Amino acid sequence: MYTNAKVTSLTPYDAAIDGDIDASACVVSYGALPAHVRKALDAACGGVGMPDPVYLDASQLSPADAFAALEGLDPEAVIVADDVAAALLAQAYRANVTPDAYGRLFGRPCVAFSSFEADLEQERTKQRDWALLKMLRRSSERRKRA
Repeated sequence: MYTNAKVTSLTPYDAAIDGDIDASACVVSYGALPAHVRKALDAACGGVGMPDPVYLDASQLSPADAFAALEGLDPEAVIVADDVAAALLAQAYRANVTPDAYGRLFGRPCVAFSSFEADLEQERTKQRDWALLKMLRRSSERRKRA
């Protein structure tokens, strides 16, 4: 029953969703991410115990639809790949979504980046991003203990 309701609620957003709708992590980006960026995010999510994230292309959504799609997916954690997606989610949730920082979005752990893609080009920013992503593992471990 729950699965049918989830699938039905997400049907209007099918074109914007790529991956398992029951994934632990959701990566939100404004536009499709290049293959090398997805590969890096897939590896990072696997490294923090949230393999095979679902991807949400926010460029196809209004703020209200982004809210509905993300809530319909109901991931354990949210990763925001770029500052445009961060601004859209900030508007959708009426909350701060600060790029290059860890925070919470509607109670979920959230890591947002100004540009995860650009960060892959420099060792320093790659290390910073990995440190932020590891915070999702700590949040996940705390939730499981609670």
